[in-house]
Amino acid sequence: MSGQSRRALLLLVAGFSLWALAFVVLYALQALGCAYSWPQHRLIMISAYLLAILAMAWLAWATPHWAGDKGVLPIAAKWANRAALAATILILLPVSFASACI
Repeated sequence: MSGQSRRALLLLVAGFSLWALAFVVLYALQALGCAYSWPQHRLIMISAYLLAILAMAWLAWATPHWAGDKGVLPIAAKWANRAALAATILILLPVSFASACI
């Protein structure tokens, strides 16, 4: 396996791994903010959401430069990371803006 293929394979799993990390962090912030009644809870949640989107967008559009455009694996990595960006926007949006504190 060449170095470019290894890089493309790593980038293939990077997007949804980063999405999973953002998912866990956002839900942990939600739980901690509710448990400890943070005064800036909403601001912290929105900031974490925007940071996750920024990281995912950077990964989604930087992938072709790192992995190249030749072969199936780099193309799959590019579109998987763009799908992970879409999942980040759609799945984490309600968690960031809706309060579940009762």
